[in-house]
Amino acid sequence: MIQKLGFAADERLLIINADDFGITKGTNEAIVDLFEKKAITSTSIMMPCPDSNEAMEISNCRGIKNMGIHLTLTSGEQHPYRPVFQNRNLNSLITEEGNFHIDATLLERNAADDEVRVEIEAQIQSAIVHGIDPTHLDSHGGSIMGLFTGRDFLEITFDLCEKYRLPFNLPTRIVEQPFFNMDQLRRFKKRISSAKERSILLIDDIVSLPYCINPTATYSEMKKGLTERLKNLKPGITQLTIHPAKITEQLIALTTCYAERELEYLLLNDIEIKQVIINEQITLISWTDIRDIQRSI
Repeated sequence: MIQKLGFAADERLLIINADDFGITKGTNEAIVDLFEKKAITSTSIMMPCPDSNEAMEISNCRGIKNMGIHLTLTSGEQHPYRPVFQNRNLNSLITEEGNFHIDATLLERNAADDEVRVEIEAQIQSAIVHGIDPTHLDSHGGSIMGLFTGRDFLEITFDLCEKYRLPFNLPTRIVEQPFFNMDQLRRFKKRISSAKERSILLIDDIVSLPYCINPTATYSEMKKGLTERLKNLKPGITQLTIHPAKITEQLIALTTCYAERELEYLLLNDIEIKQVIINEQITLISWTDIRDIQRSI
């Protein structure tokens, strides 16, 4: 796919994608700031989050267009999320209180396929109604990927990729990861083959920094880790996944891992990190570039 973008097979292309747009106001501020400083190339929005409307309003005002949908079917540990689809109860997806389950295992075991389809399409449609032309689809917390019981919702998602002519964030090198068991690897290979048969474009790899570890890494440790990951990028298209945010009371109430989010925000603004990308001759692209090819097929 890299050659469809006009690059040689041995070149290294990087999407810097900020996940969780809309999760808090401080996250929105950080992501908009990174866009305006050209420190990121893409983002993905969580439509069930209370501050997603603000995120879209700001994006429309500031001309931010590189936005995918971070398909969300689970609640956060400290904050419940409700389905975007409200025309009827999606009983297989929610608790008695009407919220998504926190435990993705419960989702995988109980979710009805038709209700998964209705909800994730509602998230796509809601963004479009708010003036967003989505660049791609991906999965928040692995809730679509079948990481917990082996029951995934990828074929349903691929149906919507075809309908809206969008690529999906499933890296083909996921089958090289040593921490997946044989059943998981077999299933990912099958899904990757299915995406290719449907002409749904995929990227090659994903890299990220360790998240929510104890004790929290220092800035210098995270900077060293990010520098190593950038220098060790393989040929092809890689996404660097980050979760930048400004620390606010809202974020602290949401997650105990707020410090890493602020450190990632600061790292992407670090001039030395930007210089590593230049020195390594890494070319920055966005999901918009891939979506435009997807829509030309």
